[in-house]
Amino acid sequence: MKSLVIRIASTAVVGVLAGLIPIMGGAQSSKVQKVWDEEALAEWATPVVGLNVRPGHFTEKEYYSAPVDTLRTYPMYYPGREPEGYWEMLQKVGPLPLIEADKLKTDMDWIEAGQRIFEELDVPNMRKWDPKLIEELRSAEVHQQMKTPMAPDGTLFAVRWIPTTKGLAVGLTNCGGCHIRYLENGRQVNGAPANVRGPNQIGKIGFLAASVLPLEGDTPGMAYYRNYGVPWIKDDIHEQLKKMERPELGRLFGSVIRYGTFPRWGGSVYYTTKIPDLIGFKDRRWIDHTATHQHRDLGDLMRYAALVSYAEAYEFGPHKILADPQRRIDWRASDEALYALAF
Repeated sequence: MKSLVIRIASTAVVGVLAGLIPIMGGAQSSKVQKVWDEEALAEWATPVVGLNVRPGHFTEKEYYSAPVDTLRTYPMYYPGREPEGYWEMLQKVGPLPLIEADKLKTDMDWIEAGQRIFEELDVPNMRKWDPKLIEELRSAEVHQQMKTPMAPDGTLFAVRWIPTTKGLAVGLTNCGGCHIRYLENGRQVNGAPANVRGPNQIGKIGFLAASVLPLEGDTPGMAYYRNYGVPWIKDDIHEQLKKMERPELGRLFGSVIRYGTFPRWGGSVYYTTKIPDLIGFKDRRWIDHTATHQHRDLGDLMRYAALVSYAEAYEFGPHKILADPQRRIDWRASDEALYALAF
């Protein structure tokens, strides 16, 4: 949803926190809901401020034509904190599924699977295989210079290792990067706004690439404008992004990165988005701080996680933000993975 009003970045919500379905000990008989459903999408979003039209969406056919990518990921440890043999294991284990839906039989199975999705799912189009970047992330000297914080268990926040068919990649966590908080006693709280930053190398992995990847021929600034521009607003402040080069963009984004807010794609780098507390989500009728979408049932939660992770079409009445080559879904999570997340 494009608007100059601030929106909350509910990048993903875990149902064990939301409490949408009671925990029971018996077999799970509920049918996995369909994520991208034309009927459910029709009036799901609220009209856009200044346009009075609902945003457009990809069709079911377009959505389900995208390849499923839900690979298992592994924590990245601060140098010297890796368990013995851990690095060698990562080189050999190969790509594995993050969850195995056919083995989920009980409510507790689905809840545990949802927690894994929340904590471990990465963003496939931001994976990097760059040996120099990997070397930096494994260097104690680099982390000491950058004063990289680490979690109580010795891991680095918001980054993961992903064994793939192309070798070992480094990537970013999808949900947990914004919605995991650590208390003073070291306890991890899923769903609360993050209060630990990841390593400085996050920018090289793709933190600022947002959800609209550059088109061949785009200037650096134009790529960012596609994520933030509001063309129906007179004198849109984001127009100036088009002419910015990487150093200026780096300074701009560096000046707004702080705990509690996020320059979320579809929002604004000048009016940063509040990161919400997702605990108790079951009692909320609307999604986002400005009620951009209805929260009618568990399916809406699944749809929203998909929408903000990889499936925003950026169509607002006559305004088509994406160029034709960009109007595609590069990957998607399985319906089962999103059902587990929302359960």
